[in-house]
Amino acid sequence: MELLEPIWKGLITGLMFTLTFGTVFFSLIQTSVKRGLREGLFIALGVLMSDTFYISVAVFGSSFIVDKMEHFDHIIRVVGFSFLLILGVRSIIKKEKPHNEDAQPTEKKGILYIIKGIMLNSINPMVLIAWLGVATYVETVNHFNFDQVVLFFSIVLGTMFSSMFGICYFARKLKDVLSPANMHRLNIFSGIVFIVFALVIIWPVFKSLFF
Repeated sequence: MELLEPIWKGLITGLMFTLTFGTVFFSLIQTSVKRGLREGLFIALGVLMSDTFYISVAVFGSSFIVDKMEHFDHIIRVVGFSFLLILGVRSIIKKEKPHNEDAQPTEKKGILYIIKGIMLNSINPMVLIAWLGVATYVETVNHFNFDQVVLFFSIVLGTMFSSMFGICYFARKLKDVLSPANMHRLNIFSGIVFIVFALVIIWPVFKSLFF
């Protein structure tokens, strides 16, 4: 019974975080369709690594890091805005090649996709705040001990990765039915989403400076 509660609550929490993937969701689809399942999973791995770091910060203490986050909030938002804006503009203007002309994946590119996943997940200051909220809830409301906390977050991360794997897998199935023209439309749509999220991230900075 002591293990059952962290498991089912971890599953629910993981599914809830799946609904908040945002730019990660569209990046997983775009990459899986264009480059393949493996490249999409590299991004998912990067996201998982970023979340693991934030969870560790939330669980093990880190009032120092949380305090510093407030001081560097504007810098993080500017970096996130720039990163998403570049992704968005590049996605919109880049011409789509036929599938058989796609570059073959390499180990070096795999590392770049992992870094992209880390960046996509880390540029939003709300990610750490969300994990801090979850960690506080399971420790103070549910009164989970350390083993239960570890099990809970392991289930959360496992659920999130399974969801991302499903997104990548089914998106990959679309490659054979999407023409270059439709792929270009998908790129434009994804690019617009990236730019919208970039504007959402930078808005508090703009608001503090001009209002």
